[in-house]
Amino acid sequence: MTIEELASHFQKLSEMEKIAFFKAVMPSLCELFKKDPQRMMSEMMPLCREMMQGCSGDMFRMMQQMMTRHP
Repeated sequence: MTIEELASHFQKLSEMEKIAFFKAVMPSLCELFKKDPQRMMSEMMPLCREMMQGCSGDMFRMMQQMMTRHP
């Protein structure tokens, strides 16, 4: 399956299914970032910033909330 096909399938999921998907893949993403933190900073942070601006989100506030949440 291509990345485009995966993205298309993801878009068809309900909101709850999307959240469940993220919960399922986050451990794998964390492992990738743990192996190469510089890559995370150079590739993912600019993308996250761009997405947050496009969604009119306050990235600093969101990151602050994420860092202070308890499991």
